Amino acid sequence: MKRFLYISLVLLIALSFTAGCANMPLTKSSKSKTKKASDKSLYSQVPASMRADVKEAEFDLQEAKRNVKIANQKVEVGKLKKELGDKEKKRAGYELKTAEKILEEKEIAVEAAQWEAIDNANLGDKIDNIQKIAKLKSKKLGYEADALEAQADLVTTELEIKRLKKEIEKNEAKINQ
Repeated sequence: MKRFLYISLVLLIALSFTAGCANMPLTKSSKSKTKKASDKSLYSQVPASMRADVKEAEFDLQEAKRNVKIANQKVEVGKLKKELGDKEKKRAGYELKTAEKILEEKEIAVEAAQWEAIDNANLGDKIDNIQKIAKLKSKKLGYEADALEAQADLVTTELEIKRLKKEIEKNEAKINQ
């Protein structure tokens, strides 16, 4: 009896799977493939003299596809120009930072030269003069290092700007073809 119930259950499950597959509608892609094939066979029977409107519509379709491609390229150029603007803004910031660090370095150099002159003239406390001069020269070296870092950032940003300009020119040439 158990064996009969087991076999019946297996058959019932198998039947439900096959019935489910047989009743499933065709998918959209298979319907469209079938329809396209039948449309092409019907269209091939249309006389050539009656196909002028279709040729014109196909031409318009190709023109629309070209316009979409050009518009996409223009969007890409716009993105690159925005990135270029951001890089140029960054470059200006690095130029400002470099100039400020050089200015600070020169101010410290003037102050250090003043203290060296004071020390050479044997004015003030010798130990204090030497300590102040050493601190100022140390600060000056720090500003020099900061200026060099800003200069390096500036140079790398300029290289990125050159690369972006070349890429923009290349993409604009594609659009103008």
